[in-house]
Amino acid sequence: MFDIVSFLVSWFPIFSIYAILALCLNMEIGYTGMANFGLVAFYAIGAFVAGYTSMTIFLSFYGYNYPIYSLDAIITMGKIAGRTPWLNISVFILSLILAFLVAGLAGYLVSFPTLRVGPAFLGITILSFGEMLRVFMKHFQPTGGSYGLLGIPHPFAWVSDPLIKNLLFVIVTLVILILVFIYFELLANSPYGRALKSIREDEIASLCLGKPVPRIKAELLFVASGVSGIAGALYVFYLGSVAPDMFVTAVTFEVWSMVILGGRGNNMGAILGALIFSLLNRATAILNFIFLDLLIDPNYIRWMITGILIIIVLMYRPKGILAEKTVKTDAWRIFGEAQRDWDRITAMIQVANRYLKRAFHWLIGRETK
Repeated sequence: MFDIVSFLVSWFPIFSIYAILALCLNMEIGYTGMANFGLVAFYAIGAFVAGYTSMTIFLSFYGYNYPIYSLDAIITMGKIAGRTPWLNISVFILSLILAFLVAGLAGYLVSFPTLRVGPAFLGITILSFGEMLRVFMKHFQPTGGSYGLLGIPHPFAWVSDPLIKNLLFVIVTLVILILVFIYFELLANSPYGRALKSIREDEIASLCLGKPVPRIKAELLFVASGVSGIAGALYVFYLGSVAPDMFVTAVTFEVWSMVILGGRGNNMGAILGALIFSLLNRATAILNFIFLDLLIDPNYIRWMITGILIIIVLMYRPKGILAEKTVKTDAWRIFGEAQRDWDRITAMIQVANRYLKRAFHWLIGRETK
């Protein structure tokens, strides 16, 4: 029998993480026109910062000096993870903050030198940085090298009931997703958001109008990269482990698929794209479990279906399922209403003009007879 509660507690955190990443990319490409092909790098930075911070603090607090990647550390973490609830919560919050700051700073430092040379170079630079970071982490011993870190403490490890523990984590991820969505919505519909759109539409014109384009781009990359780092931290606490090969370049293009499907320049569209992709991901995972001897790898089936969906959406809804909404400022409302009134008057004049022409032709016809 299908257990809807178990399905939700296992699926919803992944959906929330995907949605946060999609919102970050949507702010970059959808609102500002910056093609970030290395989003996974900042996702990975947040994940490793959270994993390293949490394990280091826990082992130090209880007086253990094991390397955090060692087998002794993993076994010890399994014993001490749920002893002190306040420590779990404090470490979780601290890890989220550090993940945001470190990932945001990395995004700022990596992208700032390339902001003045065009969007294509920016995308390629960040893409290269992401792959270099993954290879570096595979050989970085303090975080376990290619094996990564295991035994990362769950923020609610002190809760004995597994279902309640997972439900609490679902609530946390939901709250963070809502906060990120509200923040990006307020940002997009503010004067700052309209400056982002002006950069997207015509960067040179924005520069001519006095907009500090490089600074605005750097600020946005700091925020978006930092929030991506929070998503990485949530992913680590959800899985309880982190390894370099979890952050391959394909993850970035999964997020791109979400934004393209849902709709660029629309935060609700980004969430819709994450919903579609996460459900498709879970469906193929179930398919893989049911049909173990399937000739085709279900992961390939997922990519095939995703590709077909993208083709259909681009054919019939080029701007995505939920197209970008008009920003309704006070000026828009005034001139928009005036435009609607003018359109009504114009339509009435055209109708009256047609009737006058008919009457004129009718009168001329009578005089001719």
